[in-house]
Amino acid sequence: MPDDWTELYRPKTLKEVVGNPKATQQLRDWALEWESGSPAKKAAVLIGTPGTGKTSAALALANDFGWVVIEMNASDHRNAEAINAIAMRGAIADTFTNDGEFLSSKEGRLKLIILDEADNIFGKEDRGGVPAIVELIKMTKQPVILIVNDFYALSRKSSMIKSGTDQIRFNRVHSSTVKSVLRGIVKDQGVKASERVLDLIAQNSNGDLRSAVRDLQAVAQGETEVLEEETLVLGNRQITKTMYDLLGEVLHGTNPSRARSIMMEVNESPEYVLLWLDENLPIEYRNPEDLERGFYSLARSDVFLGRVSRRQYFGLWSYASDLMSYGVNVAKESQYHEYARYRFPLYLMKMSRTRALRGVKESISSKLGAGCHMSTSAIMENLLPYFNWLFQRDKDFRIAMAMRFGLDPEELAYLLNEKIDSHPVKHLISEVQKVQHAKSSQATIPPIEEAGFDEKKGKNEAEEPGSDSQPQRSLFEY
Repeated sequence: MPDDWTELYRPKTLKEVVGNPKATQQLRDWALEWESGSPAKKAAVLIGTPGTGKTSAALALANDFGWVVIEMNASDHRNAEAINAIAMRGAIADTFTNDGEFLSSKEGRLKLIILDEADNIFGKEDRGGVPAIVELIKMTKQPVILIVNDFYALSRKSSMIKSGTDQIRFNRVHSSTVKSVLRGIVKDQGVKASERVLDLIAQNSNGDLRSAVRDLQAVAQGETEVLEEETLVLGNRQITKTMYDLLGEVLHGTNPSRARSIMMEVNESPEYVLLWLDENLPIEYRNPEDLERGFYSLARSDVFLGRVSRRQYFGLWSYASDLMSYGVNVAKESQYHEYARYRFPLYLMKMSRTRALRGVKESISSKLGAGCHMSTSAIMENLLPYFNWLFQRDKDFRIAMAMRFGLDPEELAYLLNEKIDSHPVKHLISEVQKVQHAKSSQATIPPIEEAGFDEKKGKNEAEEPGSDSQPQRSLFEY
């Protein structure tokens, strides 16, 4: 198998990481604080879209400072047990290098703990992962780096992740920088490629350097020269770039046939395109009458999409696509010359950010459904809102339900509408543990005869008449 060029040409030092000099300098400064023994923040978060050099920068940093790397990525389980067994153990204990050399934390020998794609911790497989990361940041004696695409998706789950870390942002790599890297690779590989070919690959990557290198390998592997027509087989790496092109033709352009043609070239469903147009139509169309006609075309398009869903006849997609492209384009009386900055649909952004919450909601509903002999969907629709209301207002109900259904910290935080590491959640967990301990203690109470019970008198002899003492009662008897 040929070598992966993204690994073969991965930067070995921070000086070789291109496109983000400010971010790499911030990362180096953070590492120097660890080397001096007094870091202001024990963990750093590298934030940016895929292919901007976050993981490469972290590995290059470790290489520069001679740190051993302990890495967990998306292919590993990132639940509480796994993080505690791998990352936490590495963060607080001594270890050995790959060559067998003993590393003593007392002597200042450091290891770098890397959690890649830390914002994609969700689902049953990664349950308890976020609280474990918070504990890791608090307890670590070694530098920790979290790598994320969407920092909000991670930080909203715990305020500690935001306040206790140093956030470093990586921007998309400029096409000229991407082209320079590609030029160096083809020279090293002995492959001829014109400047036009390198331009096409660099622009196609949309700031994703890793994708550009892989595209170059796809067309140049085993060849002595790369021709321009060979780059036509490469698809656009970023859908958002194609979508922005489509929005420009539909909303800003004046050629409806061109808009419809671009609509056919976009490799996305009409439902997805509809969300983009719905979000950006008011940004471009400032005339109320143009706006009304544009939304009327979108509404008619949505009707056809509804019929597709009901009848499963996808031939109606063509009508929906024509209304979205041709119809919206001709809805304006004249072209708008002002610059409009299009944005990603807020609906899709919200769905992405609430994916983990929806997973927790489904998990709670599944547990309640098993106890109530109802389906998960029925619980979510009919019972969960009332259960949630009672859970927030009745302390005894909270404790009883947490014990009965075995609710974990993430589920308790959802029901209380609090963060996982907040005081109400910790207090509830403590209360549940106290009640469980009390119930286990009651199970070991000695037999009645040993307690001095007089069967003739029908009461405890040790109890004096008029005594106010009462036997231990469970919390649930109240």
